[in-house]
Amino acid sequence: MHEASLVRSLLSQVSNLLLEHNGESVEIIRVEMGPLSGVERLLLEIAFEQQVHDTLCRGATLQVEEVPLSAVCRDCGDEFDIERFRFVCPSCNSTRVRVTGGDEFRLLDVDIQTKEEALPR
Repeated sequence: MHEASLVRSLLSQVSNLLLEHNGESVEIIRVEMGPLSGVERLLLEIAFEQQVHDTLCRGATLQVEEVPLSAVCRDCGDEFDIERFRFVCPSCNSTRVRVTGGDEFRLLDVDIQTKEEALPR
C-alpha cells in the first residue's frame, strides 16, 4: 500500500513546516488529489489515522479535495472535464487530448497553531 508511504512523507513535510514556523500544533492538513493520481482516498485516510498520532501532527485532521480530470483538445483547443475516463473532446470528437489536471496528489495548505496564538489573551 503506497498510501502509507505517501502519508509518512506528507506528515514529515508538515512536521518540518510546524518546526520552521515555530508552531504549537497542526490543526488541518489539506491535500488535493485527482482520479489519475494513483491514490485511493479510503486507504489514504486509513493510513493517515494510523500514523498521525506518532508525529508532531497528532490531533490534525486531513481534508481531501478531489479535483476533476481535465484536458485540452489538441485539435480545437477546447478545455473540458473528462467524464467516465472518456478521453474524447466533446466539441470536435477528437481523441487528441492532453490531460491538464486530475493526475496529481499534492499538499495544498496547512493550518498551524502558533505559540503566540495559543497564549490566553
